[in-house]
Amino acid sequence: MWIGVARLIFAFALTAVVPAIFAQVQKAQPEKEETVFSEDESFKHPVPLPSGVAKVLLRDELASQALDEDESEAAEAKPAKFFRATEVHLGASDEVALLVIGIPPMSGADNGWFWVVRSPRKNPRVILTAGANSLAIMNTATNGYKDISTAWSSPRETHEVVYHFDGKRYRLWREKQRANPPEK
Repeated sequence: MWIGVARLIFAFALTAVVPAIFAQVQKAQPEKEETVFSEDESFKHPVPLPSGVAKVLLRDELASQALDEDESEAAEAKPAKFFRATEVHLGASDEVALLVIGIPPMSGADNGWFWVVRSPRKNPRVILTAGANSLAIMNTATNGYKDISTAWSSPRETHEVVYHFDGKRYRLWREKQRANPPEK
């Protein structure tokens, strides 16, 4: 009789404890890092843009053409009005890079502007500048950094670009343009 009671108590304890342990294990596992970004969607994990990164971005050719001198000063003083950023991991190490998307007027008429910034906290360097509707960090890598693809689409065509890291910055590796089928 006592063996039956002991088994019953053990079964109840097991049904109460196992789900609690499983829930803790799930919480402890890190959330999968975001790898696909759109000019129209918010980041899941936005981060503030360091002022040093804002300065580097404003010296980038694409950004410098978009703003007059007063706007450049405003963008440097309040970068959150012109840029949004998230942390990404491009290499095998724990090194953090920033993916930055421009907020109008820091964008094109029909696409967003994306920048990838290496060493954002110490010595920020832009290693990719791209105009596109979306950007994806790929699973493949070149020279220790993940490859990056961008896409731009209109009703008539789609333009896809893949970038490889050359050791210093991302360079165009492959470009594909195709006509979109007409809508019926």
